[in-house]
Amino acid sequence: MDPKVNGQLQHDWGWLIAVYLFLGGVGGGAYTIAAVNRFLGTGLELSTTVGLWIGFPALLIGTLFLIADLGSPSRAVLAAMKPGTSWIARGTLIIACFMILSFMHLILHQFTNVGATAGGKTTIDVIAIAGLVFAIGTMAYTGILLSASKGIPFWRSGVVPVVFVVSATVTGHFAIMLGITLFGTTAATLEPLWTMALEAAGLVVLEVLVIIFFLQAAFRQPDPRESAMRILRKRMFIIGYFILGLAAPLILMLIVYRSTAEAGTGVSTVVAIGAILGLVGGLILRQAVLICGALPTLNIAGFEFRRIHRPKEPKPDIGLLPPK
Repeated sequence: MDPKVNGQLQHDWGWLIAVYLFLGGVGGGAYTIAAVNRFLGTGLELSTTVGLWIGFPALLIGTLFLIADLGSPSRAVLAAMKPGTSWIARGTLIIACFMILSFMHLILHQFTNVGATAGGKTTIDVIAIAGLVFAIGTMAYTGILLSASKGIPFWRSGVVPVVFVVSATVTGHFAIMLGITLFGTTAATLEPLWTMALEAAGLVVLEVLVIIFFLQAAFRQPDPRESAMRILRKRMFIIGYFILGLAAPLILMLIVYRSTAEAGTGVSTVVAIGAILGLVGGLILRQAVLICGALPTLNIAGFEFRRIHRPKEPKPDIGLLPPK
């Protein structure tokens, strides 16, 4: 019995929402890494610049995917007008604040000399700290949006926001590394790549541990267990995410970290391949979590009843239009 055909899996949220969640995570993660590296200072200035250039545009493009899924800008505006009851509304406010702060930080960092003065440096520091707070909020929101969806047990776990924050940090980190490779193989680019390769390896290991904990928690309850079993049966998740999206980048980052200065172009190539695989893996993770969200089973008087997904709008091809 095909669960999708029989309405047992949700399919209101598909690739458009997956891309929205992915780009929101990349933008928040890239800004987080950029802001942290700014305070760390020496040798990581290029990663800060690249991260700032990624943060705002990624969020902007991701918002367009959300609008595309909602169907019109007016529906997006309506969704943002109920912050007291809607996590989409709260998330919209968080993302809006983050976009403003990340845009201000980018302009001041890239197009002015404000940072050259003591007062200007303090101003940028304040913006960076505030931006960091909202960046983390943006990354967490992409998971909270799912965990607040009461109809899907697999998403209700409190671990989901943690999974998305860690994954967003990893994908943002990889996005910065990929951007740095575009600047060639000079000493100014290779130095941050070696440092960030070790950071990336550590973050990937952390993501593996969080994912294992998430799936283990899902297996403890009957309804989320069904979704966990479905996701583990998907080749897209096992091969695309676990093997190509986590294991391969981890190995490649360790190779980069242990490479020598003479490696030159080879280092940039390995970094680019690992970063692209890591980014694709992050997108696959979000899509897999979405499409494997199974509706719960209702237990009434000892009998099990499966909730059936019904489309939001009537569709003439399946006979749901009202009679004329």
